[in-house]
Amino acid sequence: MHFLSRRLGWQEASFEDYIQAYRLYGGSTLADPRILHFFHTRHNLNEKFFIRRNRQKILTGGVCTWKGKYIAGDQKVVKAHQLSRYPLNFDELVLPVSGEVRTLLPFRTKFLSPLNHTAFLNCSHRLNAGREISIVRTVSQKTRQSRNRELKQFLNKGGEVRCVSEYSQDELISIYARLYFLRRGKQITTEASAELLNEVPGIMFGKILTFNGTPCAMQWLTKSEDHQCVYLDYINAGMDLSLSSLSVGTLAAWVNIQAALSYCQTTGKKMRFSFGRPTADYKARWCDREPLYRVIS
Repeated sequence: MHFLSRRLGWQEASFEDYIQAYRLYGGSTLADPRILHFFHTRHNLNEKFFIRRNRQKILTGGVCTWKGKYIAGDQKVVKAHQLSRYPLNFDELVLPVSGEVRTLLPFRTKFLSPLNHTAFLNCSHRLNAGREISIVRTVSQKTRQSRNRELKQFLNKGGEVRCVSEYSQDELISIYARLYFLRRGKQITTEASAELLNEVPGIMFGKILTFNGTPCAMQWLTKSEDHQCVYLDYINAGMDLSLSSLSVGTLAAWVNIQAALSYCQTTGKKMRFSFGRPTADYKARWCDREPLYRVIS
């Protein structure tokens, strides 16, 4: 694989070289050097880094691989090492590669982002079993008016919108675990969540709904950003179903979409807000489907 990589212009490099590529071209949460470092210090993934330069020796991209042939974050390795216990979204990989690159990628994944697909000549959606990702779309004026009306009713009846930054990490995990149980009747383990939040501070994003002072709905959202884009991932949600008449699940999504739009406007960056793969009908309320690509190598 390394011989093939060199023949195709990819050179094995250091983590520092990869970080430079990320700073130049950005990438999603799973390409973020902080997240890669988190995994690499805990799991034997045989990680390697590769970079590509053009004829002028200008750095045009980087990629991290696991187990010799998979792009870091690919679900084949994620499942083998049980990495999905960490509350992150493994459904889309955006790599730090220049938009001018047109090359072959000698590494495998079935979850390449449409943001990268023009860079790699050996990727296909048609040969990828129809895999798709749900990306938040522009909210219509009608939807905006309806959701704001529902939010006003919720606030008038004793509801409140709080920011996750108002809570400690332990409080966030406790709130989420309680609301997850109220939604599904299942207990969740919290050790992996605590480990992630301690290692990567600031990765949590969003709002929590409270009713009469008690948290009643929460989406677990992560945020990573590069110099041009903010990547937000909705992992899962918890809510008090006894308050379903107040549409707390819908409102939790709405206030977080508003918060994301506001943050991106403030920072002057693009927003890519993922609800993961289209596994539930409610995602169609907020998202458009975009294709995922398989890299054939």
